[in-house]
Amino acid sequence: MSGDVAIAGLVDTTDLTAALWELARDARWFSGRSRGGRPAGLHVGRTLVGHERSVAPAVLDVRYADGTTERYHVPLVLRTVGSGPGPALLDLGDGRELAEAVDDPRAMRVLLEHLAGSAPGFELLSPVPTDLPARRYTGEQSNTTVFFGTQLLCKVFRRLEDGPNVDVELHRELAGTGTVAELHGVWRDEDADLAVFLEAFSDPIDGYVAACDAARVGRPFDDHAEALGRTLRRVHATLAERLPTTSLHTADLAETFRRRFSAAASEVPRLRDVQSRVEERYAGLGAQDIPAQRIHGDCHLGQVLLTEGRWRYVDFEGEPLKSLDERREPDSPWRDVAGMLRSFDYAAASAPDGAPEWRRRARRAFLHGYSPDGPDTALLEAFETDKAVYEVVYESRNRPHMIHVPLIHLDPTTEGAHHGA
Repeated sequence: MSGDVAIAGLVDTTDLTAALWELARDARWFSGRSRGGRPAGLHVGRTLVGHERSVAPAVLDVRYADGTTERYHVPLVLRTVGSGPGPALLDLGDGRELAEAVDDPRAMRVLLEHLAGSAPGFELLSPVPTDLPARRYTGEQSNTTVFFGTQLLCKVFRRLEDGPNVDVELHRELAGTGTVAELHGVWRDEDADLAVFLEAFSDPIDGYVAACDAARVGRPFDDHAEALGRTLRRVHATLAERLPTTSLHTADLAETFRRRFSAAASEVPRLRDVQSRVEERYAGLGAQDIPAQRIHGDCHLGQVLLTEGRWRYVDFEGEPLKSLDERREPDSPWRDVAGMLRSFDYAAASAPDGAPEWRRRARRAFLHGYSPDGPDTALLEAFETDKAVYEVVYESRNRPHMIHVPLIHLDPTTEGAHHGA
């Protein structure tokens, strides 16, 4: 149907930019909704020609009032009007239309065929079948996943950054460890990774869903929590072995934490009520050098899946509010540990009474799995505090009804008021 055609040459840039901006503003993967951004440019990349579909990456530049710019990726499919699922983004007026490729199984199979053939822009790392049915998963927010049968998935990156995607980078390093999905290939355009093709897990169970279900009924989660700790320890050991390591000075770390707290308190003034407690925890860091390495960067229960009785870690892109440079810098493994501990607090908060005993046991079991000899208490407390401050900002922007969860950690004396004690 499509022939040898470049999608970029078929469309009016102004019309396509307007259509993509309308899509982005309502999309869950667009993180700039509250910042007053405006479209500032459009790039349509190399067209991938298939039998009935042609696919090309469209990258929309969004500029904000502070002068910063973000790039968002929408894979486009060119097809006959009305020949595929999902709404059209743009009617070309010649019997053809453009739509989101992730909604169109035949369009996504074009990507799979190009990967299997190691076409320009594709890096094939292990063989993939090309006859698998494609199905978009609707549950994620920051990226979009399309499953190919039960064997393979394609994670389409939405917010793009220069250079290798951090998720791709760390999946490469963790290959063969049994702690993550195996990497099958990468799709890129010019200087950015557009998508990654990964092993699909069998009957995966989301860690956060499992923990919340357990907390609500008081079912112990200790064995799972301990296994999660052991697996994270293997992740960290592998990354330290395969990638460069360095050290951090705790006095510098404390100053970074203080700057972040100051910025957060400017945005969420109620944080000033806990400033003395926070400062006490940061002061406890003292002055010493501590090991630093590449880490997960956004470690929580929503980033782990239970499959065939084994926990695997996923989504190594780091915290979405941090810059790429920040997410790629070596950091203390205790940041990941703190992130998972904070996640147990969130799971416990799903129970009407806050499940305090369930939370304590799960946290203790996870720490035992990660570090049988016990944690560095002052360091862990400082990292968990920094994470809670980050959460206060995130919740104030996105889920105000959940802001009490990190605030309770910052000031435990308020816990009773939130749970009716």
